[in-house]
Amino acid sequence: MNYDNYAVTNRNPMGKLMLTFFFALIVSVAGMFAGMLLPDSARIPLFILELALLIGLLFLRKKVTVGYSLMYVFMLVSGATLQFALKYYAAALGSTAVIQTVAVAVLVYAGLAVYASKTKEDFRFLGGFLFASLLGLVLLGLLQFIFPFGGTMETIYSGFGLLIFIGYTLYDFNRMAKEGFDESEIPLMVVNIYLDLVNIILYALRFLKSLAED
Repeated sequence: MNYDNYAVTNRNPMGKLMLTFFFALIVSVAGMFAGMLLPDSARIPLFILELALLIGLLFLRKKVTVGYSLMYVFMLVSGATLQFALKYYAAALGSTAVIQTVAVAVLVYAGLAVYASKTKEDFRFLGGFLFASLLGLVLLGLLQFIFPFGGTMETIYSGFGLLIFIGYTLYDFNRMAKEGFDESEIPLMVVNIYLDLVNIILYALRFLKSLAED
């Protein structure tokens, strides 16, 4: 008997994680509808609250009741924040383009998730490279506040961000399948894979907008 495989199997409640992810997405969609009732001035306070909840989840994730509560509150707030971004892109690109881009992004994400979970390939080697790339993306994003991007640079930046979160989707699902996890880790893992999806959608929309403006 292979005890390593046995241990991973018993530390890999993937079914519960995906069910939790499904309910978390419903909460996020509810947050989007609730966010439509809020003024534009609520966008920055909501973003700060979203970041604070994420930090709280990092520190309190091992307390199961608190972890799940924080996760669902995070999803609600994140959904409200996300609708501001989608509204912005709908105004810039049109509602049809946004709906089509979101649909394609979701399909690509789902395909990557299934592949990464089932394949014998090991994508865990991407971890260090993705983290370094993410730091670079954040630094470039901060630099953009001083020197706004435009034209080709905006296309490169948004394409870079899209590739990073495609990579993170492969990495996160592959790591969960290979290493397994405890149920206490589910809230943070749900947030991780949710943020992969959201960022793929947002960077895809940003990339499309940059192409439309060229």
